[in-house]
Amino acid sequence: MLVRLYETIFITRLDTEAEAVEKLRLRLAKAIETEGGVELKLADWGKRKLAYEIAKQKKGNYWYFGYLAAPSVVKECERQLRLSTEVLRYQTVRLSELNKLEAFDIEAERNRVIGLTPEREEDEEDQYLRRQDEYRGSRGRRDDDDDDSMEDLA
Repeated sequence: MLVRLYETIFITRLDTEAEAVEKLRLRLAKAIETEGGVELKLADWGKRKLAYEIAKQKKGNYWYFGYLAAPSVVKECERQLRLSTEVLRYQTVRLSELNKLEAFDIEAERNRVIGLTPEREEDEEDQYLRRQDEYRGSRGRRDDDDDDSMEDLA
């Protein structure tokens, strides 16, 4: 069987439950496995601000999905993404030419995909809140230090 290496990036609504994403992953995996393909990885890239508003959403949760499959599977995977009400946008990219499934070292491909997957980043709002907490914490310590020095003087 001839397959290609694909990766699909999709964006879900922020209020999407983990179970809904897992159901979507299972539907995608089923479509891939029925055609003899292999799922490599589903990774949560985190919450990010969108370049423009989509369906009244200013932020979205980005997901990476890597897989080996026949070209016909891409249509079914994209159909599943289109049918899902949680998915705002998606894009699939072909990374290799047609080759036999046995020619791919699946574990090496999984490791390569893991290496390409960025760490989940904090969104700007989470960074702001974390920095605010750090500032309050460090400021509180300085105030305590000042109190100790005043007691030493008395």
